[in-house]
Amino acid sequence: MSTEGQPQRSQNAGDLLKLLRNWGKQSQEHNTLLLISLGVLATDDAEPSFWTDFNKMVAAFRLRHHAQDYALSHTDRACLVKITEYNQVSLFTDAKVELLRLIQEYFPDQFGLIDQSRLLRPIDLRFKLPNAIRFVERYEEIDKGEGGGPAKAAQQRRKLRRLGEQDIERVVEVNQQIGRGSFAKVFVRHQKMVEILPGGPPQDFMHEYFVGMDALKSHVFLDVELRGSGNIFNQLTITLDRLLLDAFGDANPGRAACSINLNVESVFTRAFQAFLEEADDNTFDNMVFEFRQANVLQQYDEYEVAANLIASRKGRIAVDAVFPETVGIVNMNRLNANYAKIFWRQGAETVLQNLSKEIEAMQEGGTQFILARVDDDLGIQVGHDLGITLFQGFHIDDMMKG
Repeated sequence: MSTEGQPQRSQNAGDLLKLLRNWGKQSQEHNTLLLISLGVLATDDAEPSFWTDFNKMVAAFRLRHHAQDYALSHTDRACLVKITEYNQVSLFTDAKVELLRLIQEYFPDQFGLIDQSRLLRPIDLRFKLPNAIRFVERYEEIDKGEGGGPAKAAQQRRKLRRLGEQDIERVVEVNQQIGRGSFAKVFVRHQKMVEILPGGPPQDFMHEYFVGMDALKSHVFLDVELRGSGNIFNQLTITLDRLLLDAFGDANPGRAACSINLNVESVFTRAFQAFLEEADDNTFDNMVFEFRQANVLQQYDEYEVAANLIASRKGRIAVDAVFPETVGIVNMNRLNANYAKIFWRQGAETVLQNLSKEIEAMQEGGTQFILARVDDDLGIQVGHDLGITLFQGFHIDDMMKG
C-alpha cells in the first residue's frame, strides 16, 4: 500500500514529547516546533478527500523543508523545522498558502472567518523549549485518556451540527428561565487588565466582561459546532451582547472599572437604550466599550455614530482585535479610540518593533495601547520597549494569582 501523503502515524505526541525532554542532550538539526492546527475549522463533516489532501500537504511540506512531522490529534500536526533569517518568510508563506488553498477548496464559506494566527504557531526551541514541552504534554494527556491516538479520538468525538437560529432562541429561553442574576453567575466571565510599569508589580486596571463561550458549550450548545457558522454566529454574538447588557448590573454590581466587548450594531438595540436610561451620570466614567477592528471598518458609518453617543456620556472607546501586522494601517486617533488592544502572538516581537514609529505617533495622539493574549514575559518586555504598560492574558492571570 502506498504511503504517499500520509503523516508518520508512528510518530505521535508521546514520541515528540520524549524527544523534547531530551533535547539538550544531543545536537539537533532543527530549532523550531511549528504547530499546524485545523482546530479553527468545523471539520466534522469534512470529506475523506480533505484529510487525504491535508496529509499530503504535511508530507510535501516535510520533504521540502527537511522537517519531521508528528500527529498530535485528528486536526493538529507538529513539524520540527530549522528556521533561519533566510528561509523564515518563505517557509511560513509556503505553509500558509497550502493551508489556505485547502480551506478555500473544501470550506469556502469559512475562508474569510478563520483566525490565521491559529493555523500556524512557531515555538523557538532555543528560547522556549519549556513552552513547547507543556504544549505537547496536553496532547499526550488527551491521547492517553482516549486510548488509541488521533484516529481513535476522531471516532470518539461527538457528532456536532451547525449552529442555527433555533440555538439563538435557546440561549434566550435559558436566560428567561434562570433569570439575569443566575445568567450572570453561570455565563458571564471577566478577565483582568493590569498596568505593569517597568520594574514594578502588576496593578489592577480594569476587568473585561464577556459571555463565556466555554460556558455556553457546556450548558447550552453540547451538540452544536460554533466554528464556521458564518453570519448566524454574528447574530448569536449580537444576542449575547443584549443578554450581557441586561445582566451587567448583576455581573458588576459595584460598577468597578471595566470594559465590555460589543458589536457596533448592538449600540442601536433596545437593550443598549435601556442600559443608557438606567445609567446614572457617573456610570460611564469607569467604562470602556470595545469594538473589534474588523467590525469597525465593516460598519464605519455606524461606528462613528456609536462612538459619538458613547463619548457624549463620557464613556471611552477601545478598538479590539488589532493584529500586530495591521498596526498603523488603521489610524486609531482618527477613530477617536482611547485604547487599542493588540493581540500578542508568535513573531509579534519583530513586527511590533518594526512599527514602533506608528505606535509612538498614535500614543502621542492620545491612544493607549494594550497588549492582550500575553502568554509569556517577552510580551511584557516588548510592550515596555514600545511604551506600553497595559496588559491582559493568561500569563497576566497567573502573575496576579502570585
